[in-house]
Amino acid sequence: MSQHYGGKVYSEGDIASIQNSGNTGWYNFKIANRNCPVYIDQDYDGGGWVCVMANRRYTAGMNKLTYNDAIGKANYRHNGTDDATNDKRMKSVSNLTLADVNIWTGLDFWPYFGYRKESGYINVVQYFAGTNGIALSDTSNHSERHRWKFTQWTSNYAFTGGASVANDVGGNTGMYATHVLGGRGLTTFDLDQDTNSGNCATYYNNNPFWYTSCWSGNMFAGGSYVDGPHYTGSTSGNSRQYGALFIK
Repeated sequence: MSQHYGGKVYSEGDIASIQNSGNTGWYNFKIANRNCPVYIDQDYDGGGWVCVMANRRYTAGMNKLTYNDAIGKANYRHNGTDDATNDKRMKSVSNLTLADVNIWTGLDFWPYFGYRKESGYINVVQYFAGTNGIALSDTSNHSERHRWKFTQWTSNYAFTGGASVANDVGGNTGMYATHVLGGRGLTTFDLDQDTNSGNCATYYNNNPFWYTSCWSGNMFAGGSYVDGPHYTGSTSGNSRQYGALFIK
């Protein structure tokens, strides 16, 4: 069961010790003077895996997340079956489960939580499931699971140093193969950094992602594609109800 640790606020200096012990659940951090509540899975591959991205199908994803929030805040969306009911406010997550929220942890926070599994690399586990909130450690219920890594961000928040680790379940990694290795900058509805003549985020429900020009899939989809984790060419296609990405 998910737990919340008494309202205690941890600093970045506590990350290593927490990631090596403790229980799966929500932890509150204050990093570089910014609040960053995160969900940490302590039951998968040695523990310490931080959920930095998650989406539930038909809940509008991270619709209209601004660029500044996408890089600098821990963003959670609760409720919602469409754009109008998806709660866009910062909320306490202490009483919520992974099945209740969409997640986008600001990219500036990723290096603080990464580099723990392997020096010089932020290790990533990306998985998909047919039910909202399936845990990272619940590997028997993953319809797809991929592991990859990268070294750091560029000035426009493209991935650098991408290296493939393994496809544990399923086929093409999708996000890694195109968006990571392609060196795509982060595009949001209010800042266009893709190579398309328009703004790709505005074509896909105003959701942020590392777009190409434009569609090759993303965690949030939208537009003419199902509102959920989806990648072109995937064998599971629209069967993905839930997708999440954890780092260490």
